[in-house]
Amino acid sequence: AASTVTGEVGIYEYGIEGNTQRALLQHHQMSTRALTYSHDGDTLFMGSKDCNISAYDLAGARVSGTMSNAHDAPISCLRIIDENCLVSADDDGMAKIWDLRQARCTHELNEHEDFISDIQLGKDGKSLICSGGDGYVSIWNRKNGKLLAMSDQMDDEFLSVQLMKRGRKAVLGTQSGILAIFSWGNWGDMTDRFIGHPQSVESMCKVDEDSLITCSEDGIIRVISIQPNKLLGIIGEHDGYPVEHIDVSHDRAYLASCSHDNTVKFWNISYLYEDDDDDVEGEEEEEEEVQEEEEG
Repeated sequence: AASTVTGEVGIYEYGIEGNTQRALLQHHQMSTRALTYSHDGDTLFMGSKDCNISAYDLAGARVSGTMSNAHDAPISCLRIIDENCLVSADDDGMAKIWDLRQARCTHELNEHEDFISDIQLGKDGKSLICSGGDGYVSIWNRKNGKLLAMSDQMDDEFLSVQLMKRGRKAVLGTQSGILAIFSWGNWGDMTDRFIGHPQSVESMCKVDEDSLITCSEDGIIRVISIQPNKLLGIIGEHDGYPVEHIDVSHDRAYLASCSHDNTVKFWNISYLYEDDDDDVEGEEEEEEEVQEEEEG
């Protein structure tokens, strides 16, 4: 799915032989700024500058529900936590936790002074980490809505966040292009950083526990190793146009990137996971050998 500043949302079926538009939604009257699918892929949630959140049922090909005036400010971010929980955030720094079974807000998280750019679920399944345009990182308990920790304020904007090293490190993309690295539980200040992007890091996708993919305002999509911090390679670029967002397909075969050049490009990234597949196969073979020895 891809959205526009005029509010339209296009849903596409993509493939090597071509792409087919399955739906064009026009129910939001202002820019649709956040999209996220349910974990089963049956529902697309949309957040708009009109402060509304809507849900589209792909099987029924219909808008299945709308939470009107879900926020008092334009919505900046959406994140599905599980089949019953959605988290939304807005330009004023307010985040809300929603019970989708009742379409009601259960908790309001209000500590940021500017827009919340990204939200991720902690490894414990209970913590939410929010990155803010005010230079703060906040950690919340999603069960009771209580603030657990907040970083010192950084003289920069946090635009994206990913958890690495099995949840022990939080990597945040910034307006200046630095990747700020925090140690989980030590939120006073970043403990490490990677300098390698000349402009802002708008979005990131996790490859594995040690590497991630970044997209930048300079139009280049990079693969980065985290601790050791180094550039592993370049996947592609949008001819100098800023890349706003990237996401990995469900089968980890493709990376989709959208840019100011009004295109969505697909990149074959299956080679990035070949070593991971070999590791899994090796572990399975070792388990089989142990079982055979025990039976013998």
